[in-house]
Amino acid sequence: MANSPGKSGAAQGSGDIRLVNVTKQFGNSYAVKDINLTIPHGSYCCLLGPSGCGKTTILRMIAGHETPTSGEIYIGSDMVVGKPPVERGTAMMFQSYALFPHLTIQDNVAFYLKMRGVGKEERRARALEMLQRVQLDHLKDRMPAQLSGGQQQRVALARSLITNPKVLLLDEPLSALDEFLRLRMRGELKSLQNELGITFVHVTHTQPEAIALADMVVVMDTGRIDQADTANVIFDKPATPYVARFMGGQNVLTGSVVEGGSPGTIRLKSADGSQFETPATGGKPTSPLSVAVRRDRVALRKRNGDAASNAVNSVWGVVSATEYQGSYVKVTLDVGGQVFVANVSDRDYFAEPVERGDPVVASWKTEDVHILGKVDTGAAGDPYLDAGH
Repeated sequence: MANSPGKSGAAQGSGDIRLVNVTKQFGNSYAVKDINLTIPHGSYCCLLGPSGCGKTTILRMIAGHETPTSGEIYIGSDMVVGKPPVERGTAMMFQSYALFPHLTIQDNVAFYLKMRGVGKEERRARALEMLQRVQLDHLKDRMPAQLSGGQQQRVALARSLITNPKVLLLDEPLSALDEFLRLRMRGELKSLQNELGITFVHVTHTQPEAIALADMVVVMDTGRIDQADTANVIFDKPATPYVARFMGGQNVLTGSVVEGGSPGTIRLKSADGSQFETPATGGKPTSPLSVAVRRDRVALRKRNGDAASNAVNSVWGVVSATEYQGSYVKVTLDVGGQVFVANVSDRDYFAEPVERGDPVVASWKTEDVHILGKVDTGAAGDPYLDAGH
């Protein structure tokens, strides 16, 4: 059909997105402030962060549903601030799907073409093609209320894509689905984005969703970008204590630089006297210094009443909770009033299980320590960042 989306017939022009010094202010408060971000054409980008961090505001400014207080937004070579949504080459899929209950599925998908003056025969043919793409053409005559949540989502996706956009904007598209369907739709979204070759910008507050889908993850906190990189780098090499905790895979430790480190390492001493080492990265280290240790690289053993030790790269604590996760057990420790987590493989855990109240030693290898770009300011007590993720 004419103008059908796909890698060979995708929307004309680049789907690069650039935000330059973008600020959005509501009264005396800032939703986002001085944001600079480039999203390459054809990438799958996830804007990730807790509620109120500004990620949806960014999405709406790209779409044209909000106007920046200051700054510039480019899609391809076009500066789009001030342009209506229909002239931006974008399409937006809302969290609620916003399907018209009185229209059939086929007419829902064809609606935007009708608004643009496309003839009935052509728009219905193109709508049927889009329904075939999302495997719902056999339901074209049904009403939205007759579909499951996952089917409704695919209809909303087809309706968004029928205008042949350069950029598809998705506002928490999986949040209303149950866990089984959410996992299935994650795969379908990624497959469709690869097939179409257009830019997807996806807002989510769910870390596994962002890691599974995105070529580029943008982690946000209170109106600013803390880190933007590949999912692998974000998870394995977080830039800040906030990212390390929010992504849920790291423990954060802070200490003063002291003498006595092994060759090629930096030795740190924490406020409680624990000592740990991190590989030296060149240059003179600042003091104090914060580092991150991946939860799945931490080993546990029971203390069994033994005396305190000065062993490097270990902390002493008491088990406060255990959660069976299938392939591993999440063991949460209270270490001097701070939260420390070990993700222990199911095999190792059940070979030597620990329970709430058990005194344990957590230890790790120097090569599994990563220096953070900022010093921790005490967010370790935040139950959202530490306990739930």
